[in-house]
Amino acid sequence: METPILNPPHWNYYELLERDLEVCFRFVEPLECHYEVYSIEFARIILAAATEIENAFRGFAKTISYTPEPSSIGAYAACVTSRFPRFAKMQILMRKYSIVLTPWDGFTASTPPDWWTYGYNKIKHDRLQFPGAPTLIRAIKAVASLQVLLLHYYRVKYPSGLLAFDPVTLLMIPLERNDPMQGVDTMWGWTLPDEEQAGPN
Repeated sequence: METPILNPPHWNYYELLERDLEVCFRFVEPLECHYEVYSIEFARIILAAATEIENAFRGFAKTISYTPEPSSIGAYAACVTSRFPRFAKMQILMRKYSIVLTPWDGFTASTPPDWWTYGYNKIKHDRLQFPGAPTLIRAIKAVASLQVLLLHYYRVKYPSGLLAFDPVTLLMIPLERNDPMQGVDTMWGWTLPDEEQAGPN
């Protein structure tokens, strides 16, 4: 029997961010026509998620003993894809809203995702010049990106572990097309893109 993970690093923080995001949906429904709506609250969520992503990337690099130590988002792309080449392919499902996201889509050593370049960086370094940077869709993708990274991080940190909580309560879960029972169990296992049966890219 596999041993459940009790308090994996960063997960409680992730859940808080997810709840904060869902509270925003009371005011801005997550519909495509609202994706470019911007808000200070979305800025806060993007900044918090991106900061936690940087922390999780450092933990991931340390866990796999990656050298030299990455010092930029591009270097972390090389780090994570050294172990998981299909990292950026992972899709996240927001079941309640029938939304499927690929939050790291196009992520390479030279190309950070939009939510990072035009969301996080603009908010952090030039917020007054780019007041429209913290959009709804960037906030959603930033939070989804954190989940994707954490699930990859936990796979290397706890190779045979399960997350011990009920995924039914989550706003976001990995999209696994071949799992009809997804989200039913209270012990959560997940499949990463690099673990799926080989198929078309």
